[in-house]
Amino acid sequence: MSNPKVSFIVAVYNTQEFLPRCLDSLLNQTCRDIEIVVVNDGSTDDCAAIIAAYARKDARVRAIAKPNGGISSARNAGIDIARGEIVDFVDSDDYVEPNLAEFLVDAFAAENPEIVVFGGVCEPAERASKRIRQLLSPQARVFEPFDAALLFSANAQPYPWRSAYSRDLLERESLRFAENVRFAEDVVFQFESYPLSTKTVVAPDKLYHYVMQDKSLTHTFNVSAKRKDKAEAHLLMLHEILERWSVRGLLELCPGELVAWFMDLVAFDLARFDAEDYDVVAAGINAEFNQYFGTNWANLPAKTAVRGVAGKVAKGSSVTLVDVVRLYLSTRGLKACIDRFV
Repeated sequence: MSNPKVSFIVAVYNTQEFLPRCLDSLLNQTCRDIEIVVVNDGSTDDCAAIIAAYARKDARVRAIAKPNGGISSARNAGIDIARGEIVDFVDSDDYVEPNLAEFLVDAFAAENPEIVVFGGVCEPAERASKRIRQLLSPQARVFEPFDAALLFSANAQPYPWRSAYSRDLLERESLRFAENVRFAEDVVFQFESYPLSTKTVVAPDKLYHYVMQDKSLTHTFNVSAKRKDKAEAHLLMLHEILERWSVRGLLELCPGELVAWFMDLVAFDLARFDAEDYDVVAAGINAEFNQYFGTNWANLPAKTAVRGVAGKVAKGSSVTLVDVVRLYLSTRGLKACIDRFV
């Protein structure tokens, strides 16, 4: 089979319990003109045998085995051999609605976009925060060309599995995941790819089932003992975004919005660090923004409360919970503040 309509890329690592459900949901798509590129990233459980069985059963399953290199490495290996006109990512412990491929084919045909973003549901629902449910519930919108709202207010990120890409875009821009980033690698990919898309369609359809696992790195980092590890991971993510924007000539695109977004992301953790950890993390943030935006980076955000937090980080002054509340009131509104702190 050559040039199927949709390539689903499934990165697999030790998910034998969930993998059959994932693959069944893809094989049972109402649009059958698909391929399923399953990348076994050095699993030590029975995933290899499961993948081999599915590949024998259905020629649309293309199996790749590689040494463990992380999910970004596995996704990149899938991108390298994907033949579909549309490329979509699926995590191996999740599953999708049976009409996902049909929806994507129709959306790309009707709108001729380079990226299509859609919604999803969390399972179990009670484990999902209001923030995550909001992020997975976008409203219909078309971005042509890029607008900063796509990254910062359209509920179009994070998670790479809620965005499908034209293969032309991936090849034209040589888009690949950052293999040195093990946490929030999806954010780096979206921050690079969204500005490069000539047209992006956001749809409210909830077509993906996000199964929330305790063992995921996201949930591990939410433990208070891992707060500094999370901050360091966020710093690496920020560096990779800024470096990729620098290489692409995108630093002037929306610097104020980027600084505001990152302050919103890390402010709550900054306010809870002890003095020693705070100094280290604040210095790291200041160094990154200094390098790419100059010494006045803290003045770039439009909102006063955000500039206040950024200014304290730049000077090494302590960020307090009062500062964080003011920032959240400014960026998220009263209801989100109540949800977070009450």
